[in-house]
Amino acid sequence: MIGNICSIPSAEDVNRIYINNYNNEQNETTVEIGESLVEQNPIKLPVNLFFASHIGIFGNTGSGKSNTLHKLYYELFSKEELIHLRKKSKFLVLDFNGEYNQDESFGVLTKDKAIYNLSSNSDSSEKFPIKDTTFFDDEMLSILFSATQQTQKPFLSRVIKGKKKYDAGMVSLSAWIMYLIRRVLTNEVNQTDIKNRLIACIESNISDSKELLEKLKAVIFRDNKFAYPFPSNSWTFFNGEWTDQKSDSIGLIELQACISSSKLDVFQEFIFRCELQLIADILYENIIPDHIAPLIRRIHSRVHDIESYIDIVTILPEQKFLQIVSFKNLNHNSKKILSLLISKMYFDKQKGKRKKNEQSFHLIVDEAHNILSNQSGREQDTWKDYRLELFEEIIKEGRKFSFFLTLSSQRPADISPTILSQVHNFFLHKLVNERDLQIIDNSISTMDKMSKAMLPVLAQGVCIISGTAISMPITVSIDFIENENLRPQSDTIRLTDVWRESK
Repeated sequence: MIGNICSIPSAEDVNRIYINNYNNEQNETTVEIGESLVEQNPIKLPVNLFFASHIGIFGNTGSGKSNTLHKLYYELFSKEELIHLRKKSKFLVLDFNGEYNQDESFGVLTKDKAIYNLSSNSDSSEKFPIKDTTFFDDEMLSILFSATQQTQKPFLSRVIKGKKKYDAGMVSLSAWIMYLIRRVLTNEVNQTDIKNRLIACIESNISDSKELLEKLKAVIFRDNKFAYPFPSNSWTFFNGEWTDQKSDSIGLIELQACISSSKLDVFQEFIFRCELQLIADILYENIIPDHIAPLIRRIHSRVHDIESYIDIVTILPEQKFLQIVSFKNLNHNSKKILSLLISKMYFDKQKGKRKKNEQSFHLIVDEAHNILSNQSGREQDTWKDYRLELFEEIIKEGRKFSFFLTLSSQRPADISPTILSQVHNFFLHKLVNERDLQIIDNSISTMDKMSKAMLPVLAQGVCIISGTAISMPITVSIDFIENENLRPQSDTIRLTDVWRESK
C-alpha cells in the first residue's frame, strides 16, 4: 500500500526463510550449491542438517541429478575449516555407470581417494576387499548361492561351523581328510560311492598328488574287512600319528603332508570344504546327495565369477577418505552381489564402533533403483527380501550409528516405498512418469501442490529441495561445474559436433 515500507530480503534473509534453524548455531558451516530460481540468491545448505541425514536425489535421465550429487559433495569436501573431516568421516560411492571415476572427481586428491574399476572378466586384476566374516556367513552364502531353506542352507551352515571350529587353512583340511579316510576304512558297510567321491574330491582340488593318490586308492579299495591297523584312541584332528610303518601307511603320511603344503586360495578352499562336507554327510547318512549336488554345481559356477572382482581378507586395509567403486563393467548379478556385500560389511563395522561420534560413514548410491527395487521378477524372493531388509535396516537404524545414505535414481517408483519414506531431505529434478509423481506425492509430506505441479516442467539443472531441513520447498538452479575433469561423465552427446569432426 502507498506509504508502506518495502524491503528487499538479502541472501541471508532468503536462507533464513527457507531453511530450518539457519544460523541459529554460532559459526554454522554451509555449502553453497546454486541460486534460488525466484529470488536469484545463493542458497546455502547447513552441513549438520543435510549431511547428518539420508538424502534422496531423483530426476529423469538428463535432468541434472548427477551434477547435483557431485556438486553437493564437492562443496563439502572443499570446506577448509572442517579440518577433521578426512579423519572423522568416510565416504563410499557405488557408481553403477562409471561417471565418477576421474582422477579429479569430487576435488579429492589421489592420496585421499581409492577408485576401483571392477570387471566380471576373470582377467581383471582390480578387486575390492571384503572381510571374510561378511562373506562366510551362512545367511549371506545361502543368498549368494540360492540355497533352499530346508536342506541346502543347513548344509552351508555346517560348512561354516566346521571352518570356525577347526580353523581355516590346509592343515585343518588335511586332518579332516585323514579323519574321513579312517572312517571310510573302518566302516563295516562297503561304501564304494563314498570312496570314489573322496578320491575324486582330493584329485580335483590337489593337482600335484597323483602318485600319492595311487597309494591312497590302493589303501581305500582293500577288502571289505579292514585289516590295516589305525590307532583308535590317540588319533585326533591336529596331532595324529600313524604308528604302523608299512608302505601304505607312509603313503597316507605323505598324502597328508602334501595336502597340508598345498596352496589354495580362499575360494578354492571353500569349494574343497563343501565337497568334503558332502562326503561327511553321506557317510553319516545326514542327507540325500541329489539334494545337495545342485548347490555344489552353483557354487562352482558362481565362485568363478565372484573371485574376479572380490578379494577375501581377514583384516581390511586402511580405508581411504573417499572410495569410488565403479560397477560399469560388472554384469547385473555381480552388481547386486557386490553392493550387498559392501553395504553389509561397512554397516556391521559402523555398528561396532564404541562411540556414536567416533566416525561417520556416508554411503552414496548412484542409480539406486538397480539394488533397491522391489519390482524385479528375475530374482528369488529370498534374495529380494534379504537385500531390501538390509537397506531398510540401514535407513531406519543408520542414523543411530552415524551411517547415512545418499540415494540417486531416475525411477523413484522402483525403489521400495519403505526405504523412500525414511529419506529425510530430497533434491527433486524433472519427473514426468505418473508412477514416479505418485510415489513422490505419497512419500514427501513437506511438498505443497504448487511444487509438485512444477516437477514435470523443471528445466535441466533445476531442482526442488524439500525435507526435514527445509521449512518450505525451494526451487534452485544448481551450479554447473564447467571443468570436464571434475564433473561426472554423464553429459549428453552433441551429435552435430561429432558429425562435423574430421577423422
